[in-house]
Amino acid sequence: MAEPPALLGEPGDRYPQLLRTGRARWWRPVVGLMLAGAVLVFGGVLLTGAAYVLAAVSGQSEDAFAEDSLSPDSVIGLLANNLVIAMLIPASVLAVVFAHRERPGMLAAVTGRLRWALLGRLLAVASAVVLVFFGAGFLLPSASGLSGDAPPTRTLLGLLAVVLLTTPLQAGAEEVGFRGYLSQAVASWSPRPLVGTVLAGAVSAVLFALAHGLQDAWLFGDRLAFGMVASWLAWRTGGLEAPIALHVANNIVSLVYSATTGTLAAALSASTLGWQFAVLDVAMMLTFAVVVGRTVGRRHLVVRAGEVLAGPGAVGYRGPRSSTPPPAGGENPWGMG
Repeated sequence: MAEPPALLGEPGDRYPQLLRTGRARWWRPVVGLMLAGAVLVFGGVLLTGAAYVLAAVSGQSEDAFAEDSLSPDSVIGLLANNLVIAMLIPASVLAVVFAHRERPGMLAAVTGRLRWALLGRLLAVASAVVLVFFGAGFLLPSASGLSGDAPPTRTLLGLLAVVLLTTPLQAGAEEVGFRGYLSQAVASWSPRPLVGTVLAGAVSAVLFALAHGLQDAWLFGDRLAFGMVASWLAWRTGGLEAPIALHVANNIVSLVYSATTGTLAAALSASTLGWQFAVLDVAMMLTFAVVVGRTVGRRHLVVRAGEVLAGPGAVGYRGPRSSTPPPAGGENPWGMG
């Protein structure tokens, strides 16, 4: 018997439930997660191998496979790190397309596409919030936790270029992977939206924190809090724009500072965090969440798939809609074209 056609979501569905459509089956998330994991591992091995070769050819390392040849303090090492993490995007897309037989645009938002104007506005807000709290961190007693020597000018320029050009991709990929596909896959198992949403948020937050390696309780709690806040932002706004904005702003500000002070490797491999910095960081996340929550209320942002399915022409906000359907064809499956 043929399976029923897929919809973006049932009327009223929130972002975490977008994979619970007419095609939903208990085994699809299992297959999807396995497929995503395989793509991530395979792509990571290829990119890492290419980076080792590039490091040797460029003269960055005499031994192509030396342990420190891809140190995050190096341009190639940082680039490889960001690109490997960016593999979360194609891994998630392939899982949605082949395991769930759904449009990958649902990874972006309930509108089926990334809302670029909204992302731009939220990125500006997130940058301002992050900068304020990052500056406040220097007022804390132990603000001089990491120390290092500034790299040579050529290396610094290369590191800054990599940070500015690829960190948005790396941060966005983590949101697509954890708050996007992982959350939607977990939530699709539950017929009760509230249970699925809470379970998905908890699982994605815990796995997101664990994915960063060994860490003390304060650092783990900080990352766990970020995952929980990011999940709430995705639920509240109906998409990944707000979590991506916060993640990108936070990573760029911290990495630019670390690169200029020669503490990049230490910052990326940190396993401890002072409690006062954890508290300040959580306060930053909550401040951004409050601002976003108020923004959603004022701008009447579309946060449910049912609002998109109610009529053609929706681009993410309530308002007048054209009675003429958009032309068929030429639509980027990500909705980013």
